[in-house]
Amino acid sequence: MRDLKESEIEPPSPGLQKVINAFRIWGWSGFWIQIVLGVISTILLLQLLFVRRNPVPNSIGVETSPATLPGLGFAWIGLAMVAASILWNFRYTMISKKLRSPDRPSKAQTILQLKIGLIFSLVGLLITLLATGAIVGALTVRSQQGSFAGAGGFNLTVQPLDFQIIQASLNTILAHYVGLFVSLALLNQMGDRPN
Repeated sequence: MRDLKESEIEPPSPGLQKVINAFRIWGWSGFWIQIVLGVISTILLLQLLFVRRNPVPNSIGVETSPATLPGLGFAWIGLAMVAASILWNFRYTMISKKLRSPDRPSKAQTILQLKIGLIFSLVGLLITLLATGAIVGALTVRSQQGSFAGAGGFNLTVQPLDFQIIQASLNTILAHYVGLFVSLALLNQMGDRPN
């Protein structure tokens, strides 16, 4: 098969050009926003690993720090899903380049890529919401037991470091929301594209 010259390649239709631009703009926007949110969350979670804390057991001897499993474990898994979503947003920018070529993917193939991106964001969002629930639950237990500290109990006050894990989880949730928004915006844009 002979190579087509630049002059022989048919330019994309105006509708397809609009889709190509949307994939490029939304892909890069989602990529960079998720990178910033992911890096901030990673820094906050890494600080929890390196800052020395004295584990404080509750009345039955179990540590109620929000930086313990399952909260922290789910938070790291949610962050890993953000990384997958970041790569998928980069893939959207590559799809925009493929849509310019003569052997462009079909509408069904492109929609499948968008659905995979939606799945990454939805699963990551669910995992991060579970992490946030576990973290807030641990902090709630700790704060309620802290009210009994004056009666000879343990000192279980909520510390500023405890809020870092909540901030990391909220940033991760926002990153997954951005991934969902980008995929849905592109899926909506695909509705206008001919086969």
